Amino acid sequence: MRVAVAGTSFGSLVQIPVFQSHPRTQVVAVSSGRRERADKTARDFGVAAHYTDFEEMLEKEKPDLVSIVTPPGLHCPMTLAAVGRGIHVLCEKPFALNVDEARRMKDAAERANVVAMIDYEFRFLPARAYATELLRHNYTGEIRLVEFTFHMGMRSKAEDVGWDWWSDQTEGGGALGALGSHAIDTLCYWMGQPRRVFCDLVTFVKERSGQRVTSDDSYTLIIEFQSGARAAIQMTIVAGVNDSRIAIFGTDGQLIITNGSGLYGGKRADRKIGPIEIPEHYRLPREDQHLRPPFRVLLNRMVQSIDNRLPSPSPNFTDAVLSQAVIDAAHQASREGRWIEVATG
Repeated sequence: MRVAVAGTSFGSLVQIPVFQSHPRTQVVAVSSGRRERADKTARDFGVAAHYTDFEEMLEKEKPDLVSIVTPPGLHCPMTLAAVGRGIHVLCEKPFALNVDEARRMKDAAERANVVAMIDYEFRFLPARAYATELLRHNYTGEIRLVEFTFHMGMRSKAEDVGWDWWSDQTEGGGALGALGSHAIDTLCYWMGQPRRVFCDLVTFVKERSGQRVTSDDSYTLIIEFQSGARAAIQMTIVAGVNDSRIAIFGTDGQLIITNGSGLYGGKRADRKIGPIEIPEHYRLPREDQHLRPPFRVLLNRMVQSIDNRLPSPSPNFTDAVLSQAVIDAAHQASREGRWIEVATG
């Protein structure tokens, strides 16, 4: 399967190495808006062709699959260009600049009858994947509350990271879209349709490289689901070292995931919690970069669907539209200081 990759940052770190080592995919071209980045990536990974013009790459290379790993402002035009040529698409998150773009991308992919997925690879981290199975088997009973906390200090000071698209809200930047989209996807996967949200977006580091930062670097988001259950997300990329916790509380018990890998649980009847062993078939092999193993699981699902002419497996563009609708509602809620209904239609 001929693969073209647009974007050379996360694309080089995670995606290209996995595509190259997969028995059914071959990276035939890469593109970047910066010629030197495209040239270096092609040389580093032994890719035959490199481009600065995305559509030229599609026309000349005629890939079967394109992976779009660019800033989110390019996702919609690139996706439309690819699916319009009948090319299968894997798109990075945040999916789009707004839910209208997201719906255009989803509708175009469905009309073209291509396999279209979004890279919510965190679903396949072992602890999260096994927690999903336990929830399906009613381990916690009816979910009432979920707490999702995520703290990183990678951008705590202006000199840590210069101004880039992450700093620009108009380009889809901010912690909510870049990382919160993963949390939103997981919560909707577990808890179903969201009804309304309340959100407070914060910008602690207000300037980078002499330019004003317009996007959030921290936020608190509350989601109320159609079931009546609620989830609270507290996230920052400008404080602490690395720490995360997902706690799911239900009528019959609870599950807790710590730092992405530790899984704990307990039943209400037992009045205690303890570690839960993750079955071997959920465990992933260690690789140089920790996101490559879950990305490999996602790619396997995509390849299987393409090979067998199956519908787009989850996480697909339908999931992407839903998470984008929550993100849009969260931005509005923060601006207006009130609960906002999620436009899921």
